[in-house]
Amino acid sequence: MPFFIPLGIPDFNGKKERDFFQFTYNIEDNDAIELLIQIRDGKNVIYEETISNVSKLTQGEHIWQWDGFDNNGILDTAKLTQAKSLNFYATGKDTDGNIDRSSTDFEANYDKVEWVDVKIDKTASRIDVTLRVNLKDGGEKGTDKECYELGKSRNAPIVKICPWDKIPEKEIKKYGKTPIMSRVKSFEILKEMALDGINTHWSRRYTNTFGTIISDKNWEIIVNAIQDENGMKTPEIEYITNGKPGRSRNWEFSRILYYNIGYLDFSDWYNIKSDWRWRNESFAVPIFQETSAHEIGHEILLAYGGHSYSKKHKGTSTLLQSENGGLKYPKDEIDLMKYYDEEYVADFNKVVASEKDVLSLLWLTKLELK
Repeated sequence: MPFFIPLGIPDFNGKKERDFFQFTYNIEDNDAIELLIQIRDGKNVIYEETISNVSKLTQGEHIWQWDGFDNNGILDTAKLTQAKSLNFYATGKDTDGNIDRSSTDFEANYDKVEWVDVKIDKTASRIDVTLRVNLKDGGEKGTDKECYELGKSRNAPIVKICPWDKIPEKEIKKYGKTPIMSRVKSFEILKEMALDGINTHWSRRYTNTFGTIISDKNWEIIVNAIQDENGMKTPEIEYITNGKPGRSRNWEFSRILYYNIGYLDFSDWYNIKSDWRWRNESFAVPIFQETSAHEIGHEILLAYGGHSYSKKHKGTSTLLQSENGGLKYPKDEIDLMKYYDEEYVADFNKVVASEKDVLSLLWLTKLELK
């Protein structure tokens, strides 16, 4: 069966895909003097074109191609895949005044994934991407929910033990902050933060990039991630404080996204005995949002470029996640999906998915035509 890719975005290896729907029509008996071709959903016209080229009005079989855009210059894959009755409809009039009509039904179904739609506005040079994800609640660690009492069974004084008790007193004095005892951000809040992070770092706006070039034309691409239980496989979100921070990940056997806040023991990260640090919300929020976009990105890269491209961070790490090293943060755009030598980026606004990776979202809306 033939396929269609919006704007003909190339596959991972650079092979350009077909960017048109192709239909045939047959003119019998007399030549036509008028021919109106329509793409319709039932009786609703999506696009129409009057054929004026005389060579296309002669007797015989002819080919007609459609780029997928409607009469308003909009290509909307959601509308095409959700249409109830797509049809190619032709109305012709011959030299004797006879009028003939013909209709060919067809379907357009997603071939690669079911969790992304694109809406392309040719006039505005803008592409809107709807990305459906299924974020789940992974609970919390280090809060008062983990407190317990000792001494009840031994008739001894009851002692309440809580996660923050293990924080060295000198560290609390050093930072001057009271440990977080109960979570201050619900799952709903963290979910919205994660969605905002995806939108921010996967969109290629004119305000944070130089745009995105497709066939010598500069486009602005806006991603809108939405919660959908039937969406992309995504991590659970877990709230962590007063303990070892979690390392977020998103692969087939383990999907978890950590929001690390407050007092955190980084000793395992740096192979030292004790390394308690205080993480402010002003840093916890942007690093969580950037991490959310990065981890969700692994599923996108996997669908587009395969396991190596995704798990090796586009060649900047091993499969076991060890950094290859040697890559410094650039002055302009910082690739969201690569590993760099520096631990944290100074300006999260510079972190954005690359042109190729964002355009992969368009490629993933590949349509199979029946």
